[in-house]
Amino acid sequence: MCPASANRGSCGRAPAITIIFWCSRSLSRDFAEAMAQLQRINLDFSRAIVELAEFRKFLQDNTTFSERKVVAELKKRPHLSCLIGFLQPSVPRADAYKFEFQIQGVFRADLVVGNLQFKRFVLVEFEGGQDTSVFGPKGTNQMRDWSRHLEHGFGQLVDWAWAIQDACNTQMFRSAFECEDPIVLYLLVCGRDAAMKDGTEERRFAWRSQSIILDGKIATCLTYDGLFRFLESTLEAIKSYH
Repeated sequence: MCPASANRGSCGRAPAITIIFWCSRSLSRDFAEAMAQLQRINLDFSRAIVELAEFRKFLQDNTTFSERKVVAELKKRPHLSCLIGFLQPSVPRADAYKFEFQIQGVFRADLVVGNLQFKRFVLVEFEGGQDTSVFGPKGTNQMRDWSRHLEHGFGQLVDWAWAIQDACNTQMFRSAFECEDPIVLYLLVCGRDAAMKDGTEERRFAWRSQSIILDGKIATCLTYDGLFRFLESTLEAIKSYH
């Protein structure tokens, strides 16, 4: 979410571009403060199962929805939301999270989920689940353009990657993450499966979700239906081990 979020709707948004300068020391201090505010959680899979059923009903009852509405639903379900941490491979359950993770008051991740011992984190940007959240109404005769909502969300991931790289060598940053190089995965959640009109759009979205690297870190994207399937399959895998 960007600073202009309060002044824009859930779709059709085109925030003004503001050029802002600050120093890495200030940025790293805000990282330290933000990380100190992480909420600890003892992830309860039984509660996550209940929350998954509630989220399924939300998706069934709302074919489209705004970013604000879906984030409010996920905030009510912290155990389900923290399952997103399993996107990081070979990491135990998340033990810390925070919605609206501030970076210098300029950038803000909608959610950060991580395991403090393994120093692995997932930073999440949520966009709306509208019909034009993934592909816009305009395009060529053959293909629709990527939507401005998706491109805006992906731009947020790019800015976070820059901010982390810019501050990573400062002492405050190392103290905040307790390591020299925290392993970060970037996730954009945007749109619904049903809004994609054909197999070509599905393949384009799948390619984009699997092929983007930012400063050596994975940057992936999921629809809300894809997110639900990931959460559901994660819980199924956990149940099979118990």
